[in-house]
Amino acid sequence: MGFATHLGPWLLGTVRNTTGTTVGSIENCGATVVSQTFKKDYTGQAASATTDTICVLPAGAQIQFIHIDTLVAFTGSTAANVTIGDGTTAALYWASTDVTSQGRAAASNAAAKLSAWVGATSTASPNGIGIGPTDVKVIATMTPTVAAVTAGTVQYTIIYTVANSNGNQFPASA
Repeated sequence: MGFATHLGPWLLGTVRNTTGTTVGSIENCGATVVSQTFKKDYTGQAASATTDTICVLPAGAQIQFIHIDTLVAFTGSTAANVTIGDGTTAALYWASTDVTSQGRAAASNAAAKLSAWVGATSTASPNGIGIGPTDVKVIATMTPTVAAVTAGTVQYTIIYTVANSNGNQFPASA
C-alpha cells in the first residue's frame, strides 16, 4: 500500500449545502484533522539548547493539540526543558516544560497559547486565520540542565486542521 498526497483542505460530510431545516438537509461538512509526528533521541546532548524542526504546517492550519511524549525517561541532566515555537518565538506554541519523566506532558499552558494555535479572527475568517498565510516550521527547543543527557527520547505530535491559506475551512461560494 502506498501514500497519496492531496493538496488543499478536504471537506468531509454528506450534505454540502443547507437546503432546509431538518437533519439531512442541513450542511454537515467539516474540515479534516491531521497530524505530524517527530521522534528524537537526545542521548549525548550537552547541557545547552538545541533546536529541531518537528514539522512544517501548511498555511492557514489551525493547531488542535500538541502531544509531547517522553518515551525514554531522561537521565544525566537535572531537567529537560522543552519549548515549541516557530523559529522566531521559541515558546509561541508551548511554554517551557520539564519532560524528564516518562509520560505525556500536561497541556497546562495551552490556554495562554490558543491565540497562536488558531490565529486572529475576522469577519472573513470567524474561526481564526490559523498560523497565518504562509507555511510555518514548528521548532522544538530542548535545553537539558547541569549535565549532558545519558538517556532520553521524546516524540512530538502536532494535531491540526487543514484550512485554506487565509484560515477559511470552507470556500466562499459553493
